[in-house]
Amino acid sequence: MPKRYQILIVDDSKSVLKILEAAFADSNFRVITTTSPIAAYEMIENEHFDIVISDIMMPEMDGLTLLRKIKNFNGMIQVIIITGYITINNTLNAFRYGANDIFFKPFEDEAEIVQAAEAAAAKLDRINAILKRLTKTKEKRG
Repeated sequence: MPKRYQILIVDDSKSVLKILEAAFADSNFRVITTTSPIAAYEMIENEHFDIVISDIMMPEMDGLTLLRKIKNFNGMIQVIIITGYITINNTLNAFRYGANDIFFKPFEDEAEIVQAAEAAAAKLDRINAILKRLTKTKEKRG
C-alpha cells in the first residue's frame, strides 16, 4: 500500500468509533470519524476520502442511503458496511449498492475490518496503476 489512504468512519455510537480508531491506530491509514451521516456526506463532498466505513442503522440517514449517495457522487470510493441490524435484505442491498464488504456488530475481530480496508486500498492501488499505464500509453500515441 504505497499511498496513505484516508478513511472516514461513520457510526452513531461513539464507542464503536473508538474501537475502530484503536484498530487502525498502527495502520498506514489516516482515519477521521463522525457520528453523523449527514456530516459524513458533506465531508465526502468537500474533502477526499478513499474508503468509508459506515453503520447501517443511524438517525438522520441510514447507512444504505449514505452508501448509494457516496457511490453516485464518486464510484471510486470504497465502502465497507458495519451493522448490528443483521438481515438478509440489508446484506444483499449493501452489496447490490456497491459495498466492498460487511461486518456484523459486535465485532468478532476488528483486525478483519482493517484487513478489508487493506484489500480496498489494494484495489485502489490496482486501479490507479491501470489508469497511470493508460495515461502513459495515450501520451505515447498522442
